[in-house]
Amino acid sequence: MKKTLAIIIISIICIASTIMYSKYRMSSFEPHYIGFLTVENSTIIKQVDTVLQKSNLAGIKGDKELAQCLEKQVKSLQQLSLIAITDNEYSVLIAAKKDRVINQKLFDAIITDISQKKLLPSTTFPQITRYYSNNKYYFFIYTAPQYTIVTTYSFILPKNLIIKLALENLLIVIMFIIIGTAIIITLQQKASKPTTKMEEKTEIKPQTPDPVGNLCQQFSIISVTIAQQNKKGNLKTLYSHPDKKQNLYLQPEIINELLNGVHILAEKNTVLIFYNTTTKLFFRLVKHQAFKGKTINDIERFIDNNNDVLLKFLKIKK
Repeated sequence: MKKTLAIIIISIICIASTIMYSKYRMSSFEPHYIGFLTVENSTIIKQVDTVLQKSNLAGIKGDKELAQCLEKQVKSLQQLSLIAITDNEYSVLIAAKKDRVINQKLFDAIITDISQKKLLPSTTFPQITRYYSNNKYYFFIYTAPQYTIVTTYSFILPKNLIIKLALENLLIVIMFIIIGTAIIITLQQKASKPTTKMEEKTEIKPQTPDPVGNLCQQFSIISVTIAQQNKKGNLKTLYSHPDKKQNLYLQPEIINELLNGVHILAEKNTVLIFYNTTTKLFFRLVKHQAFKGKTINDIERFIDNNNDVLLKFLKIKK
């Protein structure tokens, strides 16, 4: 649960950090971007200005060569969205736009602002910045003696700046992956420590062997009752499995027979009753199949070999 929660929190922080950093870096890229546009714009102005000097300014609206030149310039640069030629009174004579960036409504709004002299050259910067429909646009205004060239650029980062931003964001993601991995490993180590301690305690803690269980497993015994003779000569049941209330009741003469080493077989030899002299205990064992002589000897040998463990299991002192 802690691991999953840590992954979710780290992922959210990583995404938020990447978004905030991208916004910060894009704003810091703006001076570089404007510098890039200034260089590109000077080339465009030279080419348009060369064509304008050869054109008849009186018939500029119908000049096909100039119109083709403006269309070519708009298509040549991804960031260039609009280019317009005005007279000295900022009345637009001819213009070309990038249709996928500037629709007719936006085009009319920009042309109106140019004609109303709302877009005038800046005295401190090479460009002026305006927002249309929450999008940022840069305007460069070149004034000649008889005409003015207005170029409009949208905020589209060049490929080299996009690659740089992508690499920086990748470094942020890698940093969060490293931090997240370290946190998850730490949580896993903390979670595994209590388990390790409990396992160590379990290993160190001595376990009492179960000789009766081993006896049942080794000789396929399904029921065991163990009793001890008290001072009055009666039998007291010490252990019974699986029925814990199973007591061993025997007549005095049968007890004497068992004390003399007699083995009693009952119920088609599937029940064996005997007395073990080593442990001084009476046993009643039950099997699905009949007891055989060799099996009985093996059972007695097993009890003799494990008498100390058996007495300790039954908590009997010699």
